[in-house]
Amino acid sequence: MKLYFIVNPSAKNGKCKKIWNKIERMLQQQHICYRVVFTQKQGDGAKLAQQIAEQTNEPIAFIAVGGDGTIHEVMNGVAMYSHVTTGYMPAGTGNDFARGIQIPIKWSEALSYMLSSVKDGHVDVYDIGTFKGAKQGVFVNNVGCGFDAHISRKVNASKWKYILNRLYLGNFVYMFYLLKELFTYEPTAVRVTVDQRQYTFSKVWLVTVANHPYYGGGMKIAPFAQPNDQQFDVIVVNDVSRLKLLALFVTVFWGGHIKMKEVHTFQGKHIYIRSHMRLPVHADGEQIGEGEITISVNKQVRVFR
Repeated sequence: MKLYFIVNPSAKNGKCKKIWNKIERMLQQQHICYRVVFTQKQGDGAKLAQQIAEQTNEPIAFIAVGGDGTIHEVMNGVAMYSHVTTGYMPAGTGNDFARGIQIPIKWSEALSYMLSSVKDGHVDVYDIGTFKGAKQGVFVNNVGCGFDAHISRKVNASKWKYILNRLYLGNFVYMFYLLKELFTYEPTAVRVTVDQRQYTFSKVWLVTVANHPYYGGGMKIAPFAQPNDQQFDVIVVNDVSRLKLLALFVTVFWGGHIKMKEVHTFQGKHIYIRSHMRLPVHADGEQIGEGEITISVNKQVRVFR
């Protein structure tokens, strides 16, 4: 099986490049045969992975090196190819995909884990979600609309993300903008359809469709979600005061928020979300536009675990 690394040197504000240099030395010391390609701009991960996958029908192993945005792109390039197995080296800010597939967060431990999985053929199936709205594609972690997508958009455009990453405090940037935007964001009416069952909410802060428990750099938004059960967990936060919402984002780190009466949970294969306003939407933390969105789980991919 040919082994390819797809590296995003810009991940974690350029620190991924230094991490890759250390990874490469370890690969060479162990005399491991591999090939590497580097992304240069947004979207390159999907294009490079697809170009390589199209060149052969022989089994290929891809390992994405970067953050959740990197694995998001790589999966969008290879999800349709049955001869590809994908792994992940956490070298970004959030690294929630690593938590979702239960591999080490520390890159050096994850490398040993991945190389062992490739050598031994330790492969599991993993649900892939498709989304269709202003944009369409696949996602690996979650799709969210409303307040969390608003925060995600602010974070990705912020100079504070760079500064906090430089100080090894990258996970705090989400909380920084949560506090900053909490008192100005306005909830709105939303209709959520889960497997043809409709639910209407009057003052929705956020809707998250989760493939596994984690988002936002370790927040346990959907504590019971399983990445290989062929369904998604849907979390709706509705009609909650701003002060209680702040408490929610504290308890979300251990999943305590689901006990709140303002938090509604569902499970299903096909989800449709529509609001009275054009809410921002993200997939794996990447902005995918605004407005209504349809989400489905209809296939599984092979991942190293």
